[in-house]
Amino acid sequence: MANQASIISSDYCLPDSVNLQFNTKMGAVYNENGDVVFNVIKETFTRHKRRVLYDNKGKPIVTLYKKFKTMHGRWQVFEGKSDDLSKLLFSAKLSSKTQKKVRLDVFRANNEDESRCDFRVVIDENESTVYAGESPTPAAEVYIMYCMKNNDGFIVLVHPNVDYAFIVALLMIVDKINNKKQIQSNAKLSLEHKRFALLWFCYLAPTSISDFKELFGKNFGLVRH
Repeated sequence: MANQASIISSDYCLPDSVNLQFNTKMGAVYNENGDVVFNVIKETFTRHKRRVLYDNKGKPIVTLYKKFKTMHGRWQVFEGKSDDLSKLLFSAKLSSKTQKKVRLDVFRANNEDESRCDFRVVIDENESTVYAGESPTPAAEVYIMYCMKNNDGFIVLVHPNVDYAFIVALLMIVDKINNKKQIQSNAKLSLEHKRFALLWFCYLAPTSISDFKELFGKNFGLVRH
């Protein structure tokens, strides 16, 4: 039997590939038959705004916490609904970040010195890929969906013998990173709009209707010759 990449439970390691769809707006993960496999609940009124992953029977599988005031941005994932370090399964931190690509390094709980990551996630604009350590072979491949009706989220291919609950837990982190990037992008766009408006009113704004027609009339058919 091939080696299993089991982080949460060997029950989630199957001999065949697993196809999943993670609807982040609905907080639901579906298998290829359309059955709900997991649910993600955002507990926004807790101190760390934790997220809990439940199976389809309502049993808590893992809890995700975002650690604040850390240099690299670190997330911790615990067994069940615990926050006890004895129940820590793995942690993840940002190791590199550019405008279009982010790398997330993942460390199992017993990897205390963190000199080498156990898994890494490369987050691109339209896809994310999970690798074991520095291996070039993917453990899971993720297509990121946007602007689909009630369906923002991920389409996931989990390779054989890889813990698919672990992959879903990683995607809970990826979703938070993508949301932060989107907020920052929107804020940057808003700032650019404000700068343009200021430039417009200070230097470019027409002082009369005739000036407006002179500037823009040709484009809108307002100027008669």
